[in-house]
Amino acid sequence: MIRTFRSRLAVWYIAIELLLLLFAAAMLYFTLSHRVYQKVDDQLLERGRLIVDSLEASRFHTWQQNLVRFTENYPDVVQLVAANGQLLFPAKNTLIGRGGDEVTVALRKAMEDATAFSSTDSLLRPDNIRVVAIPVHRAGRVVAALVIGRSLGDISSMFELMYIVGGLLGLLSIFISAYAGYALARKALGPINEITETAEVVSAGDLTRRLKSFSQDQEIALLIRMLNKMFDRLEASFKAQQRFTADASHELRIPLTVLKGDIEVTLRRKRSPEEYEHMLRQKLEIIERMGRIVNGLLTLAKADTGTLELHRKQVDLSLLLEEVGQQHLGLFAGKSLDLELNIEDDVFVTGDEDRLGQVVFNLLNNAYKHTPKDSTITLNLSVSGDMAVVEVKDQGEGIAPDHLPHLFDRFYRADSDRNRAAGGAGLGLAITKRIIEAHEGDIEVESSSAGTCFRIRLPMTGPNPKQLQMLSQMPAL
Repeated sequence: MIRTFRSRLAVWYIAIELLLLLFAAAMLYFTLSHRVYQKVDDQLLERGRLIVDSLEASRFHTWQQNLVRFTENYPDVVQLVAANGQLLFPAKNTLIGRGGDEVTVALRKAMEDATAFSSTDSLLRPDNIRVVAIPVHRAGRVVAALVIGRSLGDISSMFELMYIVGGLLGLLSIFISAYAGYALARKALGPINEITETAEVVSAGDLTRRLKSFSQDQEIALLIRMLNKMFDRLEASFKAQQRFTADASHELRIPLTVLKGDIEVTLRRKRSPEEYEHMLRQKLEIIERMGRIVNGLLTLAKADTGTLELHRKQVDLSLLLEEVGQQHLGLFAGKSLDLELNIEDDVFVTGDEDRLGQVVFNLLNNAYKHTPKDSTITLNLSVSGDMAVVEVKDQGEGIAPDHLPHLFDRFYRADSDRNRAAGGAGLGLAITKRIIEAHEGDIEVESSSAGTCFRIRLPMTGPNPKQLQMLSQMPAL
């Protein structure tokens, strides 16, 4: 049992409890014994002084009568010893010679005109007698010493009873403390068993298992929360790895099959250098598309596990949107598309400039693919409270309502054939959503037969430019 932590904790609890009980018992004994024996000494001294005063105030030949009257009502020992050592008045048992030299030493001090106390034996023995020796004066000199003793049997009996009762109560307290300590340790360490069991289940492959204990101890509760968070991230990482493997296998299987078939057809007979070059260029396009798919899947996997790297800094969103819009003018011109820019100045956000540019680039490319010729694509930037609002609108055919809930899922295509023909893998909007969420923003889509609008909200880091403009136009006080 001592090998377990809860057993050692209980043993330490018992040991400390025992030390405290022993210390308390020792302090109680010394305090109580000192108080009791001090009271005995005071009583002996008071009675001895009373006898001595009576002897000193009376004639010598009446001392015997005075001592006899006193001893009739006093149950213990009274003796009177002359200065020459003669025993003038013995009563009951003699005290001289008992307790070794203690009584003799006290008697010698009394002959030297000093009151002295002594005991005939150990204070714990029931037959012990407490003794006081008091000098008796006559004509200014010590002529005798009064020795008066009191039996301590009743006090010893009281202490013996106290020892027995205290010992029994101490043993009972230790047993109760042992049980309570073990029970408390077991209860306090109960979550550890669940943590061990859960860790074994998780290590065996069940990543859905979580700790359910709700400990009142702050340290254990914090440990449980941290472990559950770790299990959540582990499960998310494992699922992201599975999803990455499944998605990559699903999406790369077709281009790899096409690539393998084309190469086999090409190798069936000899061809001219021009034919080989044309065939290699086609295969290079397939490989580049596969590379874009893999890069997109890696980005999504990092976003799912919370490890997407963002080089955060203050970004002039107004300038960024203008630059991305200018980069698309040539592309739009080939399809006779107009780009309308409605961008407020001095709108700043905190984030990764390259990732935010990738988001706008994806949305403009998506609008380009779905917008007919001779129409307009609109890029807006406005401010709503402390949020920057980016909108990308097109005049395409719109998206069916049943497709909208799945639009940001990876590999989802509202028009599968057309997207595949255009070279899209269905990852752009999924990547866009993860990047915006990593910037603590949100993205939504509205669509009708008149066109589609993607709306992004990002928290601003600078002041609202509209409010600054209003303040600048206020007259000075």
